[in-house]
Amino acid sequence: MSIRPTPEQVLLLAPDRAAAAAATTASDPGAWSAAGCDDDAVWGQYIATSAEPYEVAVDLGGPAFRCTCPSRKVPCKHCLGLLLMLAQQHVAPAKRLPFAQQWMQRRDRHPTARPADVVPDVQGAGDDEVAVDDDAAGVRTGVRSGEADRQREQRQLDRAERMRAGLHELDRWLADRIRTGLAAPALAEADTWDRLAARLVDAQCGGLANRVKRVAARVGQHARWHEDVLEEMAVLHALAQGALRTSTLSIDLADGVHAATGLTVHKDDVLAGVPSTARWYVLGESRVREDKITVQRTWLAAQGPGSDGGTVTTWAMLLAFGAFGNEVTTEHHVGTEFQADVHWYPGAAPLRALVGRMHDEPRRAAAAPIADTVADAVGAAGWAMAREPWLERFPVVVQVAPLPVGNGRWTLADHTGAIPIVPGFWRLAEVVALSGGRPVVVMGELSADGILPLTVWVDGGLVLL
Repeated sequence: MSIRPTPEQVLLLAPDRAAAAAATTASDPGAWSAAGCDDDAVWGQYIATSAEPYEVAVDLGGPAFRCTCPSRKVPCKHCLGLLLMLAQQHVAPAKRLPFAQQWMQRRDRHPTARPADVVPDVQGAGDDEVAVDDDAAGVRTGVRSGEADRQREQRQLDRAERMRAGLHELDRWLADRIRTGLAAPALAEADTWDRLAARLVDAQCGGLANRVKRVAARVGQHARWHEDVLEEMAVLHALAQGALRTSTLSIDLADGVHAATGLTVHKDDVLAGVPSTARWYVLGESRVREDKITVQRTWLAAQGPGSDGGTVTTWAMLLAFGAFGNEVTTEHHVGTEFQADVHWYPGAAPLRALVGRMHDEPRRAAAAPIADTVADAVGAAGWAMAREPWLERFPVVVQVAPLPVGNGRWTLADHTGAIPIVPGFWRLAEVVALSGGRPVVVMGELSADGILPLTVWVDGGLVLL
């Protein structure tokens, strides 16, 4: 398992908003030459207006940065742009360029000798140091592989120690909030949450940092927001404790905790696993804005006969990210189907996946998917959330009719039960009109707030929401 930053983590490294905005332009793969990466570093040459391209390298274990541009910001927009390309999986594994190899060898030999290469402990401190290029100082030669392995192991131990410190700090912060009470004025201040999120990013717990930001958005959201925030704080506590004790967990559960905390599996490692080969239907797509990032979820499903004579649905979620106005591209369009190998990210309730080898060309799906009853769909979601209690949403496909329950709220109901539609769903009138009081097939994301409809099939015809 190797650490690959997410776009959110990369943008939080920016010393100011201007650098973060400029990083988007610098993340255009067309502006780079010979970009490559391995488990420890990412490097490339940025083609600028100067006579020679800028030589850029990032040590992922620090992180530490090197760029030959004249900027005095650390990290500069070129380092951030290179990391954004890595996070968006636009950088392929390759052999290190000579300047990157020499720089990394010097860092292996003197890991604490370059203060200008180190990101400040507290994000946004505004240290305006120059990433000095010291190629003239000489190149280390003849590094023994054993020593390189020891240095790599030390960096991994240092990273683990930072994460452990961040997890302990998160748990102390949660305990303090419970002692002072959820009505304390500090809880309504954005800085209270932003400082915690920045500390978790610094500790390389980006998944927890994103969750903290989402919890902060719930404060004051409605009259009973205290219940929602208390529930989310309990999940944060469970994750912090689980991440501190992964050696006592089952392998699948430990992998799920790692993913929720912020450790990611390299794309190549996922594609090296055993795939599930099936005919996959693209049933839904959702996009949400999280801070400065657009997150797109594309839901695939493979359906087949179960042992009890019913239909078993296997779900796969494809994630894509966009930043600062860069639109997320849709690779697999809703309403199509294809035969392909799908590779899973590890976890106790695996949902996230990658599409590997395609066995045929995508074509329009011949029919609507086979729908579950409300009871079966909720049961499947319950089993998944029991395996991973921090799971925030689960895909369902049900045959239901919209049913009003008063106060402007609606549910999707059948003879086995009803699921509330999430508050504020702005296309509710369209769903009601499409149904006309008759059952329709709906695919959506089920969460604690209810179901968010994404796709509707009426008489076999598809309607995107």
